[in-house]
Amino acid sequence: MPEVTEAEIIDAELVEDLAVMPATTTPIAPSYALTRHTLLGPGELPPLTEETSQFTEIDFKVPEDVKRRANERGARNTRVNRDSSRARFQQWCESQGRIARPTTTTANVATYFGHLMEKGKDDGAKYSPDTLLAYCGRIVSWYPKGERPDGSLIREMIEDYRLEEYIPAGGEPEQSAGLTLKYLVKVLAAIDETTRIGRRDAAMLVLQYGMLYRAVEVTNLLVRHVRLDTDGVWVWTAKSKTRRSGKGRWRFIRDRPDLQITARVRAWLADLRELSEPTAGHQNPAGGESAYLPNKPLFRALTTLGNLKRRANAKVRGLFLTGRAVNEMVKARSAAADVSVINGLKVTSHSLRAGPNTDLAEADVPLAERNEAGDWHKDSTLSDDRYNRPDGSIDISKRDPFDAVPLWGAAGT
Repeated sequence: MPEVTEAEIIDAELVEDLAVMPATTTPIAPSYALTRHTLLGPGELPPLTEETSQFTEIDFKVPEDVKRRANERGARNTRVNRDSSRARFQQWCESQGRIARPTTTTANVATYFGHLMEKGKDDGAKYSPDTLLAYCGRIVSWYPKGERPDGSLIREMIEDYRLEEYIPAGGEPEQSAGLTLKYLVKVLAAIDETTRIGRRDAAMLVLQYGMLYRAVEVTNLLVRHVRLDTDGVWVWTAKSKTRRSGKGRWRFIRDRPDLQITARVRAWLADLRELSEPTAGHQNPAGGESAYLPNKPLFRALTTLGNLKRRANAKVRGLFLTGRAVNEMVKARSAAADVSVINGLKVTSHSLRAGPNTDLAEADVPLAERNEAGDWHKDSTLSDDRYNRPDGSIDISKRDPFDAVPLWGAAGT
């Protein structure tokens, strides 16, 4: 090809349309769509960025109820605590002229936790290190992987705070008192069981003690989850806090004169048979929808007259009581019996989990059996379901670990 000289160029212009450009002899490197989650098999190339997606709009759309379930996944208490911790961090950042979203810095998070350690709670009490660790996990996990602040640095700060400030200042984990049998019988004796509210509360207390239930677990019981036997009560636990999936289990609670579990549960079931769901015009309409149906809650919110409360505005728990309501009931009943504080610790709904475990331990019930009774794991003190039958059948041996606990909690000795 002859050489082209400058004199032979008559006119020239910049070409913006790449379609009319001559083919280049130098290949252009392809651009691949790679992310941290790309998985490639042997000899497999990632997709090119210019490849047209085969998805259409419908492939990204979900029904409203699916979107709600996705947004509300996880236990409600966990979501509420997580969201409130993150909201407080974001509000603090805004007040300080710092950035919390859509990403943040380790310095922002470290300064925030330094603020919590220095300022403490609104009532002047110090934050416990375990509370701060929970806050740290909720805040750090708010950000995508790869963009998260250094959680390990924050956790080291909290551990230093535990050793250098919290423990020397007399800080200790808040614990609930153990509502052991000798105290529980006092609480039960102070309840007026001639009233419907009294019968409900007494039945709830003895079931929660006998099953070592958390507050929310006793509120989750349905009518069909309790079966009376000649010498005790069968209770079905569909799931627990630490056993959220898999098969439920039946457990037998033997009747005993100090708790009178059978009589108290029977009395409350009789009340449920007499109660009807309230309507706009009647609190307990004759011939109305019965409260005593298999799939309805065993324990219900009551008016002062002993009728069912209207729950139309209860969007979170519906007909079910909340764990907070149980906690308030336990505190009120204990205060009425003058046992609101035991050994310097406050009585709460969790006392009906710590108390029976203490009674069992003092009666030399083996750890493995106590773990099973309380639905804890045998090693980590969480859930353990060793006695759950593969076919869901009942343990016909009627083994009850409370057989080892002396009647009346040895209160008369």
